[in-house]
Order: sequence, then C-alpha cells, then structure tokens
Amino acid sequence: MSEALAILWNGEPVSAIPALSRGLHYGDGVFRTLLQQRGTVIAADMQLAKLLADATAIGIAPPPIGQLQSDLAAASRFGDATVKLLLLRAGERRGYRPQTDAADRLLVVHPPPASAGGRAIDGIRAIRSPVTLAAQPLLAGIKHLNRLEQVLASRSWPDGVDEALLGDDRGHPVCATRANLFWVRDGVLHTPALDRCGVAGVTRARVLALAAAAGIDCRIGGQPWSALLAADEAFLSGSLIGIWPLRAIDGHCYEAQRPVTRHLQGLLAHPSDLVPSNTR
Repeated sequence: MSEALAILWNGEPVSAIPALSRGLHYGDGVFRTLLQQRGTVIAADMQLAKLLADATAIGIAPPPIGQLQSDLAAASRFGDATVKLLLLRAGERRGYRPQTDAADRLLVVHPPPASAGGRAIDGIRAIRSPVTLAAQPLLAGIKHLNRLEQVLASRSWPDGVDEALLGDDRGHPVCATRANLFWVRDGVLHTPALDRCGVAGVTRARVLALAAAAGIDCRIGGQPWSALLAADEAFLSGSLIGIWPLRAIDGHCYEAQRPVTRHLQGLLAHPSDLVPSNTR
C-alpha cells in the first residue's frame, strides 16, 4: 500500500487524524474513493452529491459544497491520483449516542491506481465469497465506514483472482468487494437491487444511465446465483476501475465476445477501460 501524498483535516494539512474521532471508534461516517486524472476528479459532481446524500441518510449534516470543492482543489496539484474524501461525525465524546450532526472532513490523497494490465479488455477471474452481506435497509446503498464484510471477503484469494463476489442471506449475488455487479442475458442488462445491503456506486449509476440512453433494456432486482451464471456476459463497475469484464467465476467461464460490455465501456470512456474500436 502506498503512503499518502497528503492528508487534510477540515481543510488543513495534518499527519494524522484525532485519536478520538467517531469515525475511528464507531465507523460513524461516509466516504467516496475518487479517481483524479490530470488534476480533475472524474464525475466529481455526482460523487459529491452521493457523498452528501449518504451523510444525510445517517444523520450527518452535509458541510457546504464549497468546502468539499476546496478540498478537491487542494488535491488537484497532484495530477493523477486516488483521492479519498470522508465525512465523519464531529465530536470526541465516548458512547454510541451522537452529540451533534456536524461533520469533520477528511481528504487523503494517494498515488493513482496501478495499471489495469489488460483487465479491461481480457477480463478478470472472480470467486464467490463465503461471506454473506448482512441485511440492513437503513444503510443499504450507503458507502459508510464499516467495511468489515469487505475486509473478511478480501482474505486468502487464490493466485490469479482479482475479485470476490458477495451475496445476501436470500442467496442472491449483490456485489464484489470493491465494485458493483452487472450481467447481460439476451441483450438485457441486469444489476442487483441494493435495497437491503450493498453500496450504490456512482459508476453503477452512470452505467445504468448510459445503457438507458443507448436503448439497452435495464432491469434492477434480486436474482439467484444461477441467473448470473447463466448470463451471456458479466462485468464489474467502479470509480477506480471503470468497467472490468468477468472472464470467470470460480470454475464457470464466460465467452470472450462481450458486445454489450464493450459498448458500455466505450460510452463510459473511463481511463482504465478504453477499448480499441477493433475489439468491440
């Protein structure tokens, strides 16, 4: 893991955050991980809007948008970078019960992600994780600071595996540890409903909007693992990766021809998954 290039706490440079932060002790906060290219965060307006909406959903008063924009502007001098922006409930008093709805802002700048190494074109191999996502409708779709399920699912991957897929207690696939999940069957785009668990990513929203504008039928809902395995194509989406096709899940392999996935990659035009026109 690379060291941070910069850390800002409420807009001021620091080397560490306060030891009694509620975000550290209780996970009382929300965040977004952003891709910055040549000093500009991709889909910045959507990312900030989702961050503020998530904060509101857990009872944290969003700071003025200008403060967040100022934080991002401070990160822009690093050019290409990975930027993590967090809102944590303010206050350092012990105990679960919140004493305020005010927010502390934390911005951490890291070097950009490593090269995708052909994953956007060739696809990746994933495994089905034994970790089951807990259902909590009040937190569904929110990128809150409790990521222990993802930590558990990220342990002990076999060599050659790039992701693990997680399901819910009904036996439905929901997401990957770091990305949202899509699949295509008979030209129809499917993605799990995130009304009980899972994170509603900004890139997921962009993919759904692009697909709808392109006339691709999109269906959101819970389906069994067998529906995913019976798909013609499957892919993951995320702010850092764009769209990565799934080449295989455990021992199940997908065909190399991925016309819908390739089309959506071209529409999204993410830096990590721009595909040469002759491969679409």
